[in-house]
Amino acid sequence: MYKEGKARITTGSDAFLNPEARLSRDISVGFVKAFGKKGDSLLDATAATGIRGIRYGLETSAKRVTLLDINKKAYKVLAKNVKANKLKATVLNKSIQEFANTTDEKFNFIDLDPFGGAAPNIFDLMKLARDGTYMMITGTDTAVLCGAQHKACIRIYDARPMHNELCHEAGVRILIGYVARVAAQFGFGVRVLLAFSYLHYMRIMIRMEHGAERASSSVESLGHLYYCNNCTNMECKAGFFAYNSDCPLCKSRYEIAGKMWTGSIYDSGAVGTIKKYFEGNVDDKAELRFIETLAGEPDVPFYHSIPRLTRKMSMSAVSPARIAEALRKRGYSAAQTHMEKSCIKTDAPLAAIKEAMRSLQK
Repeated sequence: MYKEGKARITTGSDAFLNPEARLSRDISVGFVKAFGKKGDSLLDATAATGIRGIRYGLETSAKRVTLLDINKKAYKVLAKNVKANKLKATVLNKSIQEFANTTDEKFNFIDLDPFGGAAPNIFDLMKLARDGTYMMITGTDTAVLCGAQHKACIRIYDARPMHNELCHEAGVRILIGYVARVAAQFGFGVRVLLAFSYLHYMRIMIRMEHGAERASSSVESLGHLYYCNNCTNMECKAGFFAYNSDCPLCKSRYEIAGKMWTGSIYDSGAVGTIKKYFEGNVDDKAELRFIETLAGEPDVPFYHSIPRLTRKMSMSAVSPARIAEALRKRGYSAAQTHMEKSCIKTDAPLAAIKEAMRSLQK
């Protein structure tokens, strides 16, 4: 028996459950509570034990919950858990593809938390969306998105990954970019409300907005990251085609990653609401620290590795938190990032970051 939130479920070897993904589920419940309304329909497309969908049904305003699982053994566990929690829900032993092609129903919320990559299911999920649908999508194929499997990322996501300290945000943005391109085929634009990286997975939460102009606008937000391995200068620029370019600071050739999403990945209202939910409903101190870090990050593309900068500048170690504080005193936005604790997000130029580091050394 496993307990989480208001759900009580039976696990076992026939249906997969990862206790370490509780943070993802807690954030997702907070997200649905923030944006949901009474009577919403919700699809848990890869339900497994049902822990995620059951929590939505018990803890949010969603009243029409549908849970899918293609595996027959997992489906039996799922159905048993739904019944044990006295949840009125539709439980189906179907694949996403089969379900999407045999129903006319559209959902207010769609959750995809697969064992592996999300890419094979995105096309069919678009058939279940309408204007205003919220999609919550997990990618656990981080070896692909973070560049350890470089060719696979190009093959699956049509994007070149970044395999260095920037790989986590690059992977998140590659995933969003892929979803945006598929959504555009169905006439949807995407508005990113929250995206994060944690342990072995990435999670994005977006709102579908129907219309040709919105779809085109989303596609125009795709671009590339240009990164200098010599001096660590970087530029994240929209533009569907990459161009070979040299770093303007040291004239070294940029490393290029993309296509990826170059727009916002945090909505301050959404993150603030989820933070309030955590403060009132979550007791886990590590989760609270995570959401506080997430809420404090500037919404700027990518971050700077302090250990790498100190090596490049031949300096001794210096605290990322102190550097962020020094930059804030100089009028910039700056904070440590949840994606890499040794890195900071800031709107300060590289020269200002280096100057802050030198001042702390003095």
